Amino acid sequence: MNRRGDKSVHNVFLVDDDHFVRKGLLRLIDWEKCGFKVCAEADNGEDALELILERKPDLVVTDIRMPVLDGLELIKSTVESTNLKPNFVIVSGYNDFKYAQQAMRYGVQDFILKPIDKDEFEKTLIRLADKLRTEKEWKINREKRVALTALEEILIGETNEENCTILQQKLNIANAEELKYIILEINNAIHEICNLKEKINQAIMSSLQEGMILTRDHGINSFGLLVSIRQLHSIKGNLEHFVTDLQEQLSTRLKTEISLFVGKTVKGPSGIKESFETANMVSQFKYTTERNDPIYFELVREQSVHYIELDHSLYKRLMDRIEENNLKAILSTIEEMFREFRKKMFARDAVKTSINRCVHELIKTIKQLDGDENQVSTLHTMLQWDKYPLTFKEIQTMFTEFVLDCAELIHLLHSDHANGNIYKVKKYIENHFQENITLKSLANEFYMNPVYMGQLFRKTYGIYYKDFILEVRMNEAKKLLRQTDMRVYQVAESVGFGNADYFVTQFEKYEGITPTQYRKKIHGKSL
Repeated sequence: MNRRGDKSVHNVFLVDDDHFVRKGLLRLIDWEKCGFKVCAEADNGEDALELILERKPDLVVTDIRMPVLDGLELIKSTVESTNLKPNFVIVSGYNDFKYAQQAMRYGVQDFILKPIDKDEFEKTLIRLADKLRTEKEWKINREKRVALTALEEILIGETNEENCTILQQKLNIANAEELKYIILEINNAIHEICNLKEKINQAIMSSLQEGMILTRDHGINSFGLLVSIRQLHSIKGNLEHFVTDLQEQLSTRLKTEISLFVGKTVKGPSGIKESFETANMVSQFKYTTERNDPIYFELVREQSVHYIELDHSLYKRLMDRIEENNLKAILSTIEEMFREFRKKMFARDAVKTSINRCVHELIKTIKQLDGDENQVSTLHTMLQWDKYPLTFKEIQTMFTEFVLDCAELIHLLHSDHANGNIYKVKKYIENHFQENITLKSLANEFYMNPVYMGQLFRKTYGIYYKDFILEVRMNEAKKLLRQTDMRVYQVAESVGFGNADYFVTQFEKYEGITPTQYRKKIHGKSL
């Protein structure tokens, strides 16, 4: 493996009329470490030229003075008489400037004198391996960009001969080859994951040859994959094996749930748009089942989802329970709503419509009470939630938190001014827990007596304000430990602790385990 950790190995061809020199090179150089494997040997230039045409090596290491066809003639013949462009390194016992000049004219990469210095030669090989890898990546990326442009045009209806031919050539697929479009979604990340496309490609390439899968952006944290059934069969056995393996690999790498929606099998590039459309249709079944197994067009083609809204009586009951601030009844009604989604086979878009209707009704109620909906800490998330892929369970959790926040605010808006202010104190703590918050600073912020404010806070929420600050900080710390790779001291700073040791002490008192133990415990469960 080369120094960049690249798994690709390049072929090298050794040419020297001295048998002992060739065998010495084989033993002396750590070819694998440098990113190469020796694919052939020859003792004269004429045989070497034939083998170059046959083996197509990435690198040729050759002597200059050889019988039949010398090293320079070999290089010249290869460059001028073939379409091949291997890299050449000359190894010679003659420090001849004229030879070196001629060699460089034909693009020779290096001129190394015998006796060979192992370290010097290996440095040259590593440099050439990096050059070859970069050239290979550039070529693949160029080919993929051309193929992606053709694919994008096909998906919007431009299924002309030129676009179909480009995909056939770039992806090495036949005119009537069986293809599938797959939608892949990374769930439960309310932000764009850094380098996500690269991580997906790494998961794909860990088990498949490069260039086999064409990956395109399908939305935030969502990707489309164009796959060849024939090529998958030759590597992974079948499509289902590939899809399941990809889901498991990404779930492990990203530590979250992955959803896959597999479109109809079509023949040739001209059918890709149909597979794309059916994959989108299949994604509407996302919330109809408790399991997160990949969903295939062939399995749901005879089924149907419903584009309907929840019964009005459920909306009204939820709003009434919120007005009453009846926590138990609110939770029960939300549970009933989500059971209804599954029971009546709500389409994914229908679930979004129903939830968004509730969100806007609650905002409207708060405004009617002269309240500020921005005081609801979960508002921004609920206004953005449908832009990101989420599991059914995560949607229910987020929606429940939002409804309870709204119910609390609505209840306090019905109360007197003091209670309204104490609610603002609570929200202020939730939004500024990273700062150095004291009772005095809170009292100054809301023009209240510090002693009275502390008493009112405990009376209203059943907890001392200091304990509440700690609770908020600990919950945020746990979230960061679950969802990020931040170091413990970074987590401490992010949640308002100036001293990492003090944070660890407080965390252990609060959770019974250290932050590091907590992270290992959580990540251990997710694998």
